[in-house]
Amino acid sequence: MARRGRLIVFLGPVGVGKSTVIKGLAYVLKARGFRTYRTFIKAFHGPAYILWVIIVKLLGLSGNSKYAPWLLMQRSGRIVLARKLLVLSIYLDAFISIPLKIIIVRVLRRFRYYVLSEEYLQSSLLDHVFMAISLRIKTDLSILSIPISIEYALLNKYSPDLTIVLMTNMHELKRRWVIRGYGEPQLRYVLLQCAFFNKLNNAVHIDTTGMGIKETLDKVLEIFSIS
Repeated sequence: MARRGRLIVFLGPVGVGKSTVIKGLAYVLKARGFRTYRTFIKAFHGPAYILWVIIVKLLGLSGNSKYAPWLLMQRSGRIVLARKLLVLSIYLDAFISIPLKIIIVRVLRRFRYYVLSEEYLQSSLLDHVFMAISLRIKTDLSILSIPISIEYALLNKYSPDLTIVLMTNMHELKRRWVIRGYGEPQLRYVLLQCAFFNKLNNAVHIDTTGMGIKETLDKVLEIFSIS
């Protein structure tokens, strides 16, 4: 592996083990003398996430639920409010959260860091479009085209050095959800994720079905040796 900074992105459905593999890879790379930095670039995080959490708490919808705040909002029947929050969230992501993280990544790469990112702009675009469709936004579609176009442009300009897609079959995925105690992964969303990630070009796909973390990590390291 060349001693230069790189951005390595891990994509995959909810619960496939991205964060665990990234943690293991960071440990191996550090042991080999590489500087590493772990991050994530996801939709509805940073200021957008804080916004949803505050509104959900003010409405008394949170409690001890493990569900995402936007899912709680939809289930409460406050669809009009959810649509407005969605539009604001996408703007916060496109103009603040995502550009800021990309700046940090670019700086770290200049200092020869291996930046390991859980999710990236591909996932953010998918999540934003999925939520817009789920909430049946119609009149605001022209408004959303601005931040979504910005995210797409950022993806084209700042594409990862390596994109790794971790996948597994649905039976295995559901088993992992139970083990990790996920509140509700939203099966329709996960199926869309799988279909979307399977069609990604310029990505290395790893089927983790029946594999443990060590085996998956070994597969990832094999990719590094030839990339």
